[in-house]
Amino acid sequence: MAKPSPLRIAHISDLHFAKLSLNPFQIFSKRFIGNVNSLFSRKKVFLRSRLDALIPLFQEHKISHVVITGDVSTTSYKKEFALAKDFVQELEKQGISVFTIPGNHDRYTQSACKNKLFYQFFKPQFSAKSKYNLKDHAISLAPLKKNWWLITLDTSRATSWISSQGYFSEGLEQRLEEVLASLPKDDRVIVANHFPFFRHDAFRKTLRRARSLRALIQRHPQIALYLHGHTHRHCIADLRINQFPIILDSGSATHRDQGSWNLIDIQPSGCSINAFRWNGAWQSTKQQQFIW
Repeated sequence: MAKPSPLRIAHISDLHFAKLSLNPFQIFSKRFIGNVNSLFSRKKVFLRSRLDALIPLFQEHKISHVVITGDVSTTSYKKEFALAKDFVQELEKQGISVFTIPGNHDRYTQSACKNKLFYQFFKPQFSAKSKYNLKDHAISLAPLKKNWWLITLDTSRATSWISSQGYFSEGLEQRLEEVLASLPKDDRVIVANHFPFFRHDAFRKTLRRARSLRALIQRHPQIALYLHGHTHRHCIADLRINQFPIILDSGSATHRDQGSWNLIDIQPSGCSINAFRWNGAWQSTKQQQFIW
């Protein structure tokens, strides 16, 4: 009998590829503010070179899937998306399945949001088994292996200059309920979203209608893992005692001082989560075991 293929997932987020846009007509736009911030701050905080070291490491650890939970760009600039797409394609050349969803920086301007620019570079759907796609319905479903599914959500929106909120809409809530109800009750699900469903920061950075998402998740115990980014703070939290899943914030993979990501190894009896941090090179810093 053939040995089941391993399900080994690298969860990375908030890559923040940056490319300055020098269009003078943007001087009063949110992108202009973003470019100034990138020039004087973000360029020094987010280091692309960290990603180059990930590809051989993913090969070494036999990563089968990579989930990128948003903010691949800095100001939703086409050249930033192109750089991020190049990185994704390098991963795919290694035989890795990559799932990329947008974050608030990938909807940085009203134009990028209206034109759904993100989906000119990244797949809106990861499986023909999904009747919905991220571009049109803000949700997509993909099988990972036997009895395991990935649901990806798009809750990012263009916002004002001082806001980075997301929105879990009533329509998305209905579709998520429908998708979960369509799956075998004994199967397990990973949900990936850019935003956490608990409030960690100021209101202007939160997910609107997060309370509705929390209530939905509590109604569906087949959700085993919830993956998100946005905060740039690494976190592994087992909240199953409160009818929530294991929550994973990978942090930012390119952050100069707090670079991090998670390796998730799915096993029949549970999973192990290995936290990696940058310390001159990517190093495993903590491993936790969870039993189903």
